[in-house]
Amino acid sequence: MNLTKLRYHGFFKNNPETTRRTIDRLRELKLWMARPEADGGGGVPPKDTDATLLLATWNIRDFGKNKGYGDRTLEPLHYMAQIISGFDLVALQEITDDLSLFKDLMDILGRNWEFIATDVTGNQERMVFVYDTRKVHFRSIVGEITLLEDELIRTRQSVPLPADAILRKKDGTIIALPDDVELELPEGAKELNGKQFNRTPFMVSFQAGWFKFNLCTVHMYYGSGKEGLERRRQEIEKVAQVFQKRAEKERRKAKEAAAERHETLDESALETYFVLGDFNILKPSQRTGESETLNALLDNGFGMHPKLREAPTNMFQTEYYDQIAVLEDHGQVKMDEAKAGALDFFQVVYRASEEDVAIRNMDADEDFPAAAESDFLAYFDQMGETDLRDTHDRKRTFKENVKVVAGDPRTPAQQREWYATNWRTYHMSDHIPLWMALKIDFSEDYLHRIEDKLPPN
Repeated sequence: MNLTKLRYHGFFKNNPETTRRTIDRLRELKLWMARPEADGGGGVPPKDTDATLLLATWNIRDFGKNKGYGDRTLEPLHYMAQIISGFDLVALQEITDDLSLFKDLMDILGRNWEFIATDVTGNQERMVFVYDTRKVHFRSIVGEITLLEDELIRTRQSVPLPADAILRKKDGTIIALPDDVELELPEGAKELNGKQFNRTPFMVSFQAGWFKFNLCTVHMYYGSGKEGLERRRQEIEKVAQVFQKRAEKERRKAKEAAAERHETLDESALETYFVLGDFNILKPSQRTGESETLNALLDNGFGMHPKLREAPTNMFQTEYYDQIAVLEDHGQVKMDEAKAGALDFFQVVYRASEEDVAIRNMDADEDFPAAAESDFLAYFDQMGETDLRDTHDRKRTFKENVKVVAGDPRTPAQQREWYATNWRTYHMSDHIPLWMALKIDFSEDYLHRIEDKLPPN
């Protein structure tokens, strides 16, 4: 990492207490990430090995945009860089159209790091891969994933007809229609226009060691209500099917080429496909135990590390929005069963304690992952850069049926709750990174294949 801003940048030179805190937390964050999970740490293994690739995904909320919570300063950028630098390759979502803040982040990561970004797509957001060039090689292949006409996302099978619409028979006979009718088509019909992905998925080909692989990063449509949730499910399903079909075509061609050489297909020669990012996956239904959004991946050839399937990725650790999914039975994938997880960095930086949420009405499934101490007072003055620290922006009900509306002043306890559940997420994120370790040294497998083809002694 490039830490020179801590010494020379005006932000730190004019704020010695912030500088001291940032230095202390960077040290603590680095140690915490490496500490085993059993000892309360992040459990991230060291990356200084040629045998393992550390892959991660992280939605860094509204990065590059101030939504009324104050600008991100160089302090959280250093923490974010420290987290990212613990991995080899990270897919980032919610990078906004203005890249100036992101370039500051890249500068802190240092000269060994490169990035590949999309243009802005839905919600004026970019998706980005950042990677450590000492471990990861860009293979010069990129592409946006779009759907063919018969693959488009269709959540409605009816459309209101405009006034004076008619039906015309083949013999020219005209049938007038009432003004209040709508055309309804059978399930699965494709006559109605469909939609592309709200945010276009982005695929890049990489290599680390012996491992050649393709990563597609996504940020799926969130939506609500029956139609919104169906669009979310279909987006996940469609991107999985795109790669399933692509892999089937590649397998068929590789098998034909092997047959021409009078050989059988070498499965390890097929390239691996990952889809990772913010899928907005719904948690399993309490009634059925199933998640239709997760099943849209599982039913279309994708699987995931067992630890990641059970890892919540929002700040409250109640939702399973993010995932790293791999197309099964295609290519060579070697996961480490113990090395994967979700990284709750709020245990170290921008901490919030039980005291901060003491007045909050918790949802039935919420169990706030509090830190032992709070940083509320450390950031109190900075929080005052926005009126939201002192004034409510919406209608709320707190414990003991305390009700507020927009414009009401916040009490000190309500300020603490706002810090813990809102403000700090716009300076770090409301998501936590999801990561896994992959083995990338296939040299012994290669030697075995050569050995197997040698004539007997």
